[in-house]
Amino acid sequence: MTLLYPIWLFLLVPLGLSLWFWRMPNRTLLALRVLGLTLVMLGLCGLALRLPSRAGTVVVVVDRSLSMPTGSDARAREMIDLIQSEKSPEDRLVVVAFGERVAVEQAKQVGPFPGFVNKVGDSASNVGEALETALALVPQGSPGRVLLVSDGRWTGRDPAFVLPGAAGRGVAIDSRSLQREGEDDLAIARIDAPASVGQGESFFLTAWAHVPRDQKVTFELRRGERQLSVGERDMKAGLQRLTFRDRAIEAGNQEYKLRVIGSAPDPVPENNRARVLVGVKGPKPILHVTNAKSSGLARLLGRGGLAVKVVRPEAVGWTLEELSRCSAVVLENVPADKIGAAGLDTLAAWLKDGGGGLWMTGGQHSYGPGGYYKSALDPLLPVSMELRNEHRKLAMAIVVALDRSGSMAAAVGGGKRKMDLANLGAAAVLDLMGPMDEFGCLAVDTEAHAIADLALVKDKDRVRRDILRIESMGGGIYVYEALVASLAMVRKAKSGTKHIILFADASDAERPHLYQDVLAECRRAGITVSAIGLGKPTDVDADLLRDVARRGGGRAFFSDKPEDLPRLFAQDTFVVARNTFIDEKTVVRTTPGLTLLTGEAWKSPVGLSVGGYNLTYLKPEATLATVTTDTYKAPVTASWRTGLGRVVCYTGEADGKYAGAMARWDRVGEYYTSLGRWAAGKGDALPDNMVLTQETREGVNVVRLHLAPDRRREPFGELPKTTTLRALPGEAPRLARSALRWSGADELTVEVPLQSKETSLTTVDVPGHGPVALPPVCLPYSPEFRPAQGERGQLTLERLARATGGKERLELPSIWKELPRRPRLVPIAPWLLGAALLVLLLEVLERRTGLLAANLARPAKLEKEREPGETRARARPKAAPAAEIVELAPAPVARSREGVVEALRKAREQTRKRDL
Repeated sequence: MTLLYPIWLFLLVPLGLSLWFWRMPNRTLLALRVLGLTLVMLGLCGLALRLPSRAGTVVVVVDRSLSMPTGSDARAREMIDLIQSEKSPEDRLVVVAFGERVAVEQAKQVGPFPGFVNKVGDSASNVGEALETALALVPQGSPGRVLLVSDGRWTGRDPAFVLPGAAGRGVAIDSRSLQREGEDDLAIARIDAPASVGQGESFFLTAWAHVPRDQKVTFELRRGERQLSVGERDMKAGLQRLTFRDRAIEAGNQEYKLRVIGSAPDPVPENNRARVLVGVKGPKPILHVTNAKSSGLARLLGRGGLAVKVVRPEAVGWTLEELSRCSAVVLENVPADKIGAAGLDTLAAWLKDGGGGLWMTGGQHSYGPGGYYKSALDPLLPVSMELRNEHRKLAMAIVVALDRSGSMAAAVGGGKRKMDLANLGAAAVLDLMGPMDEFGCLAVDTEAHAIADLALVKDKDRVRRDILRIESMGGGIYVYEALVASLAMVRKAKSGTKHIILFADASDAERPHLYQDVLAECRRAGITVSAIGLGKPTDVDADLLRDVARRGGGRAFFSDKPEDLPRLFAQDTFVVARNTFIDEKTVVRTTPGLTLLTGEAWKSPVGLSVGGYNLTYLKPEATLATVTTDTYKAPVTASWRTGLGRVVCYTGEADGKYAGAMARWDRVGEYYTSLGRWAAGKGDALPDNMVLTQETREGVNVVRLHLAPDRRREPFGELPKTTTLRALPGEAPRLARSALRWSGADELTVEVPLQSKETSLTTVDVPGHGPVALPPVCLPYSPEFRPAQGERGQLTLERLARATGGKERLELPSIWKELPRRPRLVPIAPWLLGAALLVLLLEVLERRTGLLAANLARPAKLEKEREPGETRARARPKAAPAAEIVELAPAPVARSREGVVEALRKAREQTRKRDL
């Protein structure tokens, strides 16, 4: 036996003193009190029985990355079932899966293993993190063993960091190796290129090809979309070198893609393509995005000495690689649809966390009418695009018809479904409307269901709750029924502007029937109709929705990203409201904020005006540079810093029909150039001879800040911080923050892990200077496809097993028999406390009745009252006549008078004491 919590023994002293000072009335109660307190003390001290046992925990850790062979999940499941078949009821089987992330697939054994259900990402092998999780799942002090089912290839931290903890706890790490066939794998083993070069500088790229056998190899190198080199070569088995030469052209970075193809079959073609990014030092141009064939604004910026690259929105990839090649982006009257949801997400992340700059100009396709309200850029702009009721001139009535067919029940991530985001879109329309407007909502499947009858917008909260509760009910959306019901509802409106928004799945819009007749009736009644399609413009029912919008005099929007729906609903509402773009000549004046923005004093010329502008409102903390003199007093030029970036808004049209007298101002070129120069920011040159470098090795980007050895003082008071954006093609970037740490007397370092196809862009915020953006970096390809080098994976598995006392596990069921035998503690404290409770109840019973004391005293009393002769007679019984037996029978013993008197006296004394 043992005590788990012996500290409670300190209570023995006060308990003993309490028994001494508050004595019990009799010995029976004293015995019960001592017994009860003893049981409570043992229970508090955690009395436990120490029994020998081999029961423990086995954690099966399964690699689910791309480097594993085909069918490895099924084989791992068979192994788990085999181990489970030999498990005893006292044992515990845990299953952990890993790839880019780690997930516990089974923590408790409640039945057969159902299979792998968690998404862990297959582009990395975080073996170390998986083993760390497995060790944490083995209870402290309990026997445990880990079985690692893997090929031994790892990414991220070296898994050796878990060895001291595993060995210290006596948890062995066994291995079961599953290897992919790779004997004939032709691969690009590595590609060497300089991290950065100067603009105009020539440099070499060197690639090493792993050739498994003698064969003919074709290779091709491209810079962006341009082919630089192509050829064919007979290569011997082994590592063969390919060398290329190129020159840095544009500042920022250059992307190179290398491809090799062998004449023999290749089991792993994924490692035949490699990508590398080379940073190019030099002044970066401004990326000017416009739909205009010839932009006067771009010409003015060029004359002002700014390097400008003019492109159409369709020609921009909106990737981190492309954005990092420019100092700022100018959006000249470009609608958000031309950028796309993923592009807006990437642009917003580059601005806020990548240290970029943005200048947005106004127009009928910009700001609210352009679809930027509720977009990723909305919170980053220094102006608000809301619709304020006090500035509304015309009331509007809008009916929203929402598709709630079966396809809308599909999950879209984040615990939401398509229907949830469509509901948010309808709620966004409601939020933009005021008390003078009318709103109605229908949910449509095979028929229309009124969610909110058309009425003045008064109780927004109640209507919003009703909208957000709409659920997918199956079936498909019937377009004809939706239009008929919407027309019937909006026809009753009293507002001058009447509009219908039809939302449908672009692949599931059914039964249009005679929709043309309904839309013709809408046009005669002055009602416009827009269509929002969830899907791509090429989907099967997209043409139907486009035709609905064309015949209804509205607009057609498409997006295959459900999270983009609220923005599209809001954009259509802005266009319907029409008064967010003021198409009237408006005089503007400058403010002192313009001097803060441009660094020079500006005198506002008399009568300076714009021909039109987007009605917006200045956000708190933003700097107002120019403002209208009309009743709105709206900002024309405003700026602020957001995160690490800079944003300036010009709500007037910079070049076009509504440019007004501003376009003829003699200083307009200087004015626009000042705004562009502020958005572009200052150069990246660091003070005090500091130098930033980065180097990619073993899947990690090492960023270093070098300080001058002869510096007289430390250049900053706090450590520089880093912000890293990681982006996959077509997805929003992910954010990671860190800080540089001293790695030497004159050097600070931070390591940024790289993964798979991601592009990583790191910005260093140097105190006293500001953000410095480094060139983007990437891995050649997923590390899961690296060619095997000297059985590295198998050696890793052997190293882990050897250091912890494990082995290569061939017989899986025997793992339970090889768990270390350790004493098992069985706590009996609950039983002791239960027994203490029974003793307490027995003590209470004895205080009330005295039964125990009476039963214990009766045998002693009877023994005392017997005469000695009787006792001897009973001890030696004899046969005697009946007469003699009668004579020998004892007569009743009468109590003496003195005994009665003494008993009465004692009773009086006890009564007197109780009265006192």
